[in-house]
Amino acid sequence: MDSNPWVQLILDAPSVSEGWRAIFGRLADLALSSSSPVELHNHTVAPDRLLAESAWELWTAYQSEAPKTADALKKWCSEPSPSGRAVLVLDALSLRELPLLLGGAENRGIKPVDVRVTGSEVPSDTDQFARALGASSRSSLSNNGAPSGFVPFDGSVYTDVISLPFEDSAGGIPAASNLFIWHTWLDDLIHVHKKLPDQIYKAASATLQGDGFWKFVDRLRQGRKLVITADHGYAVSRLFSSEEMDPDVIETLRSTFGAARYKKANEPWQDRFMPPLVTTENGCHVVMGQRKWKVQGGFPHLCHGGLSLLEVAVPFVELPPL
Repeated sequence: MDSNPWVQLILDAPSVSEGWRAIFGRLADLALSSSSPVELHNHTVAPDRLLAESAWELWTAYQSEAPKTADALKKWCSEPSPSGRAVLVLDALSLRELPLLLGGAENRGIKPVDVRVTGSEVPSDTDQFARALGASSRSSLSNNGAPSGFVPFDGSVYTDVISLPFEDSAGGIPAASNLFIWHTWLDDLIHVHKKLPDQIYKAASATLQGDGFWKFVDRLRQGRKLVITADHGYAVSRLFSSEEMDPDVIETLRSTFGAARYKKANEPWQDRFMPPLVTTENGCHVVMGQRKWKVQGGFPHLCHGGLSLLEVAVPFVELPPL
């Protein structure tokens, strides 16, 4: 893909917030038109390099200016509605899986009300997203355990965290008007079962277009409109476009992060390099861009927590009540 459209979107944006809206809109188009996850990743190389090497102020302003998923959920849950509401957070669902999700809906005659791209928190991890919603962690929402400060609903909501197969989960959904369900299926494939990228995509294709998943979705949609979204996406490290070669850079990143994309921090990152490699947000140092470096054992095949487009950008899909 020619990088010129990205240069215009990123470097000539009228404001930071408008720039992020345009970037996410372009990513939505590319997610739906790409023929494979690798092609989609290839489309992100040019903008990720621009953001990390020239327009890093967009990353440093991302937390306050980008259209984030947590904010979109708060707004969606607060709007007047004649029906109930359900939110399904599919942990680690990325833009690679958006066509699979929409294809499964189309095959069943379900027409989405809204399809867009929203963003994770910084760092792009599970607990940071939970905290943005007023929960201390993902697990605190298990068994209807949402704290009083849980933001998306006014307290009249049933919450749960589920790891069972979708076909075994539908029967456990209560008849509450409002639901917030967090399912760990995809994140478990990445972290627990440590599947490779091709295995992830094959499993996601089978699941998101399978009857078990859509039986679960239809249970959530009974009397409720539904949003399906995610806390964060994920990166495929072997496809990263930039491997650091400077010995000082490698040593700094290796000693700070190991083979991770972020690390808790007590003070701001001390800039030693230009362009900057790292930003500090929400008490964490976070790596910007598709950067990797030599580390013993190598990077995990799949990772998240950093600031690259496929780590932060996620689907936000609304389906009508059943």
